[in-house]
Amino acid sequence: MQNASLFHTTLPRLLDTELLTEEPGPSSETAAPVDAPELIVAPAVTYTQLRACGSLVRRMYAWRGYRLVPNRLQPADPNHVTIGVWLAGELVATATASRDSATGLLADGLYKDEMARLRGQSRVVCEVTRLAVDLDCHDPELLNALFMAVYQYVRAVFGGTELVIEVNPRHAGYYRRTMGFQQIGGLRTCPRVDAPAVLLHRTLGHIHD
Repeated sequence: MQNASLFHTTLPRLLDTELLTEEPGPSSETAAPVDAPELIVAPAVTYTQLRACGSLVRRMYAWRGYRLVPNRLQPADPNHVTIGVWLAGELVATATASRDSATGLLADGLYKDEMARLRGQSRVVCEVTRLAVDLDCHDPELLNALFMAVYQYVRAVFGGTELVIEVNPRHAGYYRRTMGFQQIGGLRTCPRVDAPAVLLHRTLGHIHD
């Protein structure tokens, strides 16, 4: 897979100066090389896009042997967004971001005390769920592009200040090293996927802190 810096990305740059600490890459107005496939990172808004994201999640979870409860999120719910990554027209990655609300967040199920400590005056807690990347596209730059989009949306649209994610402990080191997360919740078994999990958190300041 080619380096993602060569791809043409259509995600709007929402927080140029506040969120990014590195020089921005090519904007959507910059032409990509002729032989570089187009990378589009954007919210899934149509039924077809949302269905494709759900299908990718089911396929990747099944491949890993995870159980997956039905997605009960409503597309029109302003507290949730599903973001997709399309490479040359094919969906290759997706994640859902959710903002804390009266119904709480999924992480409350296993980490009630840890989540309670995160909530406070002027804090807006958000979480990432239903993360899936196609087996043929495990390029770190692609995952970085997806999380960059999640960060931008959560900060600009949700007003989020804190981000949490439940991950398999085998993958926790990667999120700590490359994305600035810290582990705040110990090893548990997540009943939604019937797999081990730890809770990671990061404050939404500069992505490359």
